[in-house]
Amino acid sequence: MRFGCQARSFGEGIYADETTFLDVVRQVGEVGFEGLETNWKNLERYFGAPSAFGAILKDARLTLIGAHMGGHPWVASPQAFLDDVARAAQFVLDVGGSCIVFSGSLPKGKPSSPEVWREMAQFVNQVGGLCASKGLRLLYHNHWWECDGIGLETLQGLTDAKNVGFAFDTGHAGRAGKDPSALIRMLGARLGMVHLADWSPQLQTVVKRPPLGEGRMNLATVRDALRHAGFNGWIVLEEETQVGAARPQVEKCFALFRSTFPGKA
Repeated sequence: MRFGCQARSFGEGIYADETTFLDVVRQVGEVGFEGLETNWKNLERYFGAPSAFGAILKDARLTLIGAHMGGHPWVASPQAFLDDVARAAQFVLDVGGSCIVFSGSLPKGKPSSPEVWREMAQFVNQVGGLCASKGLRLLYHNHWWECDGIGLETLQGLTDAKNVGFAFDTGHAGRAGKDPSALIRMLGARLGMVHLADWSPQLQTVVKRPPLGEGRMNLATVRDALRHAGFNGWIVLEEETQVGAARPQVEKCFALFRSTFPGKA
């Protein structure tokens, strides 16, 4: 397994300022991570110059893991999203990455239901097929709404294992009241990435969770479940921090990565 960092761990999902984003890339490498995952909008400015971004990664001693995209089929024109996926996938491939990380969402005004997740699974298969045509794998990234009920199980059962894997987020699973270790065992060989994140019942909003190691997650049982599953993919940090004040927290989390998986790095 390899250690990666989501760029949002340094304070923003999308960095409007290129200089700030490039500083984040530099710091991710300096902390000691091997790979970078980031929202595709941070990469879009380089779509016409993949070699230039490849040089930036090389200077930072990083690999691009993949680009993170969010979407759903309940829009007027899903094709526009698919066109963006095709552009992002080509860039990721050109820079040496391996995946598109996809976050789904519920349709506005509709609760989670088996019908909703069946429709989402159909869309995910479509996106996964498109990524496969570019030589990449789609990894579905869960939030709590997939875990609160049977969403994750439905997606696992109805998506094509050849084209669709999972970027499993332990913190969101815990927020939904599920045991991350049990879901790791359920996903098994479908796991392509793990977002190692903590959770706390006192912090229940989309943008707030405790630093890794300071919440309710049992890191040892998660580690053991990953070993039992034979997981050998990317373990990625995704923290909630403030721009400009993130590095000490990120460094502390990286040290926890190393102590949780001794001998890895």
